[in-house]
Amino acid sequence: MKIVVMGDPDTVTGFRLAGIHEAYEFDFSDLSIERARNKLRELIERDDIGIILITERLAQKIGEIPQVNLPIILQIPDKFGSIYGEELLREIVRKAVGIEIRR
Repeated sequence: MKIVVMGDPDTVTGFRLAGIHEAYEFDFSDLSIERARNKLRELIERDDIGIILITERLAQKIGEIPQVNLPIILQIPDKFGSIYGEELLREIVRKAVGIEIRR
């Protein structure tokens, strides 16, 4: 199954360099946000996608993120850091992965 990333150009470029399967760039214009909503719906319907990584800021702009079992949709910080704070991010990782990350 593929891993896909959706986010701002800088974040997406980093994942492309790391070898991500598919990457989609969006700015924060109204037209781009609508394209992002449509792309997210499309990716959720595909059978070959296992994980969708979406930046927190893009997810916030999109609005409600569908709750589905597969693919797994994970919100990730962008180059500016997490908008939710480190503690919440640790809790999300703990729930998703099953282990606690400590410094």
